[in-house]
Amino acid sequence: MGREKLIKNLNKIGNTFIGLGIFVGLISLFMTLIFITDGFSIPLLIFLGLLVLAIILIVKGVDNKKGENSKFVKKYPNVLELADSLDNPVFENDFIIISDKAIADKKKYCNIVALNDVLAIYEHITRTNGIVTAHTIQLSSIDGRDIQINVYARKRDTKDDLLLTISNYCPNAKVGFTPETMAYVNEKRKNKQ
Repeated sequence: MGREKLIKNLNKIGNTFIGLGIFVGLISLFMTLIFITDGFSIPLLIFLGLLVLAIILIVKGVDNKKGENSKFVKKYPNVLELADSLDNPVFENDFIIISDKAIADKKKYCNIVALNDVLAIYEHITRTNGIVTAHTIQLSSIDGRDIQINVYARKRDTKDDLLLTISNYCPNAKVGFTPETMAYVNEKRKNKQ
């Protein structure tokens, strides 16, 4: 069942990429045809670049729709096994689901990582002109990914409980964003390669 949820999430992401690629492609193709009559110009070059971007988005979307044969699954070969382990959760709430092997974002099932691979857990707040525009809990993984769990507009107690819960299940993780923690993450990532 976990495998099916992961493949369904990859399929949804693939559909989004394909839809966006078709939209950008149609607009850029239309605009290219309009500007091609004027001869070579800067706008023509820009819309040809957008057409290339649209093709890249469509190819990425088709790849995600391959499911078990997608580049994402091939890049992280144990991801299907981790997704299957989430069928028997040891902890689950509105944000995350944790099994004996893995942790995943409940809304973005592709954000899955083995518990032993989590190296750092910390809050990340993005501000624009002094206003909080994003608030996430980041999980830094040994494979170079930073998994983000959205906790925007949640109570402080909820965020602290989630941070504490995740830290209890991840034995190799350090909590908090400090220079020592980031040095630990960088060292572990270098040693893995």
